Amino acid sequence: MAGLVRVLRYLGVALVLVLAVFTYPGAIAVSILTGLGSAPTASTPGPTGALPWLHVAHPASGRPYIADDRGRMVLLHGAIPAGLIDFWSRTDSKNLYPAPFYPIDPGAYANTCPSNSAAYKYPPLCKSDLLAMMGMGFNSIRLPLSWSLLEPHRGQFSQTYLDRVAQVVDWARALGLYVIIDMHQNAYSRFVDRPSSPPLPGGKTVDLSSHSGAPAWATITDGFPSEDFLGHRELSPAVLEAFSNFWYNRDGIQDEYIATLAFLAKRFVDDPVVAGYSIFNEPLDGWNLPPGFGDLLLWPFYRRVIDALTGIHDGLPCWTGTFMPAVCGYRDLGVHDLRHLFFLDTGLLREVTDFPTHLGMSVSSYPNLVLGIHAYTHIYTFDTFAGEPADKANYPWGGYEQGFAWADREAKAMNAALFVMEFGDSPEWDHEIARNVLLEAERHDVSFAFWTWKENGGPGSWGVFNPPAASTPTDSSGCLRTSRERLLAGAYPQASADPSPVFHYDAASGAFTLAAKGKAGDPPTVIVVPAEVTGTVSSSGPVQVSTTGAYQGGRVLTASPSGGAFTITVAPAPLALRGCA
Repeated sequence: MAGLVRVLRYLGVALVLVLAVFTYPGAIAVSILTGLGSAPTASTPGPTGALPWLHVAHPASGRPYIADDRGRMVLLHGAIPAGLIDFWSRTDSKNLYPAPFYPIDPGAYANTCPSNSAAYKYPPLCKSDLLAMMGMGFNSIRLPLSWSLLEPHRGQFSQTYLDRVAQVVDWARALGLYVIIDMHQNAYSRFVDRPSSPPLPGGKTVDLSSHSGAPAWATITDGFPSEDFLGHRELSPAVLEAFSNFWYNRDGIQDEYIATLAFLAKRFVDDPVVAGYSIFNEPLDGWNLPPGFGDLLLWPFYRRVIDALTGIHDGLPCWTGTFMPAVCGYRDLGVHDLRHLFFLDTGLLREVTDFPTHLGMSVSSYPNLVLGIHAYTHIYTFDTFAGEPADKANYPWGGYEQGFAWADREAKAMNAALFVMEFGDSPEWDHEIARNVLLEAERHDVSFAFWTWKENGGPGSWGVFNPPAASTPTDSSGCLRTSRERLLAGAYPQASADPSPVFHYDAASGAFTLAAKGKAGDPPTVIVVPAEVTGTVSSSGPVQVSTTGAYQGGRVLTASPSGGAFTITVAPAPLALRGCA
């Protein structure tokens, strides 16, 4: 009997592998059947601005990396403002088409900022926020949007909301910040509120203030109860059913999602300030299990989106409006976007394991792909289910390095760059969690976005800033948290001709060191030194260093090599912190 079980198990694994091979355009079978044909014509030059187009460079050895128009590796540091997400506010009627809590008309933000409200989880996003991000040395923002506001009625897209997104992109353009446009969701949708009566054993009433994503018409729960289990919103039966219906394209809702992305991408197809698109935030398996979910549902979905927006045509032609098997591609939706980055979030279960939950093969022949991981070690990993504190946890076995080391392998196998799309924690754990994630990002030369920029609530809220004081609830925030400022407002190489520089910023002392190689004629290495970092600059080796001023007293170091190894150092010095404890 045991032998039969083993045989069946091996057959099951073999079946998954065979199906997965036929999932990917890199596989010989699919390549022969589809062919790439002639590529669409590249987009026209973008609007005049200070920012170059970014792309993914593919070295002969080593992991692909994000690069600028001069071939330098680029590191993007930024935060994630949540003011454009469509969360439930606890005050609206939960009707199918509620008005957005904050105005989405750009005119409401032209010369002022709408008042904050404690009834909503996050403050509105205003131009002053981007200025404050610049002051911390950030060079990018990850801008999360909601499908429910882009397509509130099926087939009807909101031009007003798109204009509001474009307004934020224009603010970023004026300040020299890149924008990653993020199709965001949390537990699928705010429209999953169908509690069981009586409650199911072990179930808990859902707090919809943390749910966002799909519009009501695309939220198909089939009567499954909406209750949280084990303290996690994603373990609601209604949420799992809604996700499953999306992956299997129930009533064509996946087609509508792809059409929404095309509506969005057409607006920014020629704009280099938009670094690229995060296609789907924190995708959850639904009732499916890995590795079948990732290899047979999620990554083929990503390929279909890329097919639709680029016109690459990697997958097989298939009928739409119904379930599309893994080998299916998608028709060209006329965007022809051949320059933006596409950020591909791993399945949500990867956050729990800090291990890959898919086979990790090439998903598309489009070259500008970025694997996005969410680094929530000791926040959502297995140890939290046992109630273990972060500084005494028995998992992950490989510590913080585990998630990053495996992500390096995943990205290289998929021929993609790597990006930490999210990380964050409650402020009392900054000394342990945020500090160690940032150390791993340095060691692996990985860009990051911090969740979140500002958040209402109590002292445990995750914002870079304190929540507003009770006496001034309409303010967008309280003061900058020094624990966050100390860690996040650090020196880093924004661009480097050496794709593997070794660098470190010491948040305790304010010291910074960078060691890199360069030859005469290489474009310079550019180092961002925020105003908080006050030490004197020195260098050694064949390099010339110049310093220019930056926003709010920061500095930009430009290091031009003349051949060989060189180092740049910022000496230890007291930090000029502007925030409060």
